[in-house]
Amino acid sequence: MKTVNFRWGGLRPLPGLLAAALALPIAACNTDELVDVNDPARLPPEALDNPGAVPSLINGAIRQLYIGYGGAGDDAYISASGVFTDELHYGDTFTTRRALDIRTQQNPALGNVQDAAFNRLQQTRLNARRAYAAVQKYFPEDAANKSLMRTVEAYTYVTIAEGWCGYVPFSTVPESGPIDPTQIEHGTPLSTAQMFAAAVTRFNEALALDPTNRLAAVGKGRALLNAGDYAGAAAAVAAVPTTYVYFLEHSVNTGSQNNPVYSLQSNGRYSIANDEGGPITTAAERPSGSAATDNGEGLNFRSDLDPRIPFTGDPARIKLPSAGPGVCFSSSVPCWYDNNNPNQNADIPLASGIEARLIQAEAQLNAGDVAGWLATLNTLRASVASLLGVYRPDQIQTLPPSPGVPSLAPLTDPGTFQSRVLLTMKERAFWMYLTGHRLGDLRRLVRNYGFAQDAVFPSGAFWRSGGTYGTDVALLVPFNEQNNPNFNADLCKANVA
Repeated sequence: MKTVNFRWGGLRPLPGLLAAALALPIAACNTDELVDVNDPARLPPEALDNPGAVPSLINGAIRQLYIGYGGAGDDAYISASGVFTDELHYGDTFTTRRALDIRTQQNPALGNVQDAAFNRLQQTRLNARRAYAAVQKYFPEDAANKSLMRTVEAYTYVTIAEGWCGYVPFSTVPESGPIDPTQIEHGTPLSTAQMFAAAVTRFNEALALDPTNRLAAVGKGRALLNAGDYAGAAAAVAAVPTTYVYFLEHSVNTGSQNNPVYSLQSNGRYSIANDEGGPITTAAERPSGSAATDNGEGLNFRSDLDPRIPFTGDPARIKLPSAGPGVCFSSSVPCWYDNNNPNQNADIPLASGIEARLIQAEAQLNAGDVAGWLATLNTLRASVASLLGVYRPDQIQTLPPSPGVPSLAPLTDPGTFQSRVLLTMKERAFWMYLTGHRLGDLRRLVRNYGFAQDAVFPSGAFWRSGGTYGTDVALLVPFNEQNNPNFNADLCKANVA
């Protein structure tokens, strides 16, 4: 079992912190005070306005990003976006999970799966800004941690922009002292483009503070790619090594630290989907390599038997897929388990050099460099065995040629721009399966490349219990945002990419 430290990210020592602690006066011993203990989990914000609290503020912001994006052993952005797209299908009886899977979300007043993720991401933004202000106040020379906090804040904008409707409010409170509801400044809702621009601004601040911040570099590339600035995105990630990975760290220690994909799949909430959706109508809609009889817009995450998405039908994670599936929470639904996340300790990649190369490949394609685009994709595929060792270190490889060395055949040019775009998105989907990238990619296919939503999102007859897929392509903002006088829920469109 791996060792899990108290911290939740790659934090650097704060200069002067130890010296400041040693300089504190030692009070006379009072035995009555030995049992007079404050619960640190219940300290008011104003009690954290001191240099000794700065590491906790930083760690708190990072942890909040982990649970907003990945989950606290429960649903968050990765699972909500996964079932909303074609990565997962739901395996229980919850109406909220069905509503996302069928792409017809519930009225926000009734609640939706993604509500907790939205609230946690907004809390992450607040925590990151407060931590940044504390570092600036007490350790102004610590550029590295200020850069990290701006990066964490920027990722909240990227995630919300990729996932939610193009009308999201970002309210603010004072960056130190008590949190007084009367001091909330209700933000003007931002469009999708404005959210990506806000993310880029903060990533630029982070990189100005620490040019070596690779998490910020990949995040900036991700935001620019979504905005359609392909050349800028490629430039942002050019210096990121292919072997770089930033993980959302998980542990068996407590439920809130558990790997959320494992937790949700092990109790039958979700299964790996395959070819989800209705019939395709044109060759351009068919992912490269799919048979003419392929009957869904969703990708063939299982039937491709790709080493980047190893899976098993056995909850104990010891059988090959040929052994057959287990059953989900609803016993009528077969469950296939993701062996990229085989236990509660498994870490999930948030940003990586693989993502950087995929960003560069898409930029090459949009610049007309077809040879360079194909070479970049095939270079990654040729190194799949070594890259999986650093990108998915907890993976249990269950697919052919297991127990041999994972391998991928080189791709060939499918011949048209549309089919090349779809092939690029399939490579992104398989390399970055269940890492929170798929929903942003499907929305980009609609917004940037002009595909119809029902040509890339699952559509037609719903796979389970009858019904027809809806037209939602964006997540709805939670009902609690109705308290914001600047927010108009009618302008939060679920069917606009």
